Amino acid sequence: MIGYSGLTAYQAAENTTANNIANVYTTGYSKQVVNQTAASALRTYTSYGMAGGGVSVNSIDQLRDQYLDLKYWANQADVGRYSVHQLYTSQIENYFKESTTLHGFESVYTEDFYTALSELEKNPYSDTARTAFIGASETLTEYFNTMSDNLNTLQKSVNLEIKTQVERINAIAEQITNLNKQINTIEITGHTANELRDKRNNLIDELSEIVDVTVDEQDIINKNDPDNNLGIKYYKVTISNGCTLVDG
Repeated sequence: MIGYSGLTAYQAAENTTANNIANVYTTGYSKQVVNQTAASALRTYTSYGMAGGGVSVNSIDQLRDQYLDLKYWANQADVGRYSVHQLYTSQIENYFKESTTLHGFESVYTEDFYTALSELEKNPYSDTARTAFIGASETLTEYFNTMSDNLNTLQKSVNLEIKTQVERINAIAEQITNLNKQINTIEITGHTANELRDKRNNLIDELSEIVDVTVDEQDIINKNDPDNNLGIKYYKVTISNGCTLVDG
């Protein structure tokens, strides 16, 4: 009996190790370990008391550090935020860029408009100076109109991006909700839904690239019997500014 329990336990450990190796390149996979404890001792009714009963496999658990998850999600939110800022500010910066072939605000205003204005001030009755100033004014006006069109186009692009990201967030929230139901359905029987938990964590990783994410997971306790763990958990996801995305 003891030998059989040992073989069974280490067969589970070997299968778990093989599973870890097989998933070494699986995105988001968490290493799993077999949780073993000594089996209940056997009463022998002898002078030496109890005899060992072998080993029992209690569960196969994930090796995952929640603190590192929280730090990763926080850093991902910063990376996502500043990446978007960099993307759009660089586009705005291009509108003001100066080069040998591209005239920006400094060239249009300082070199063309201001120079023409100075010449007109020196020779207010000169038709040539007047014509040059009118031309420079039209160029400056055209520059501002073009700048306005570019910024309006960029604003429309930003609004579309916001709409797309909101739809993406809602889709992720729906997937997390479905996974919560599946996980609780499995874990209420006493098992651990490791692979489903990996999928849920992957979704939180993806979500953290878009918005700030806070996750709260707690055991649901029977109020009439606090010592009786129901085996299911309450899972809440909160995003930026305390907005609840997934509750339950």
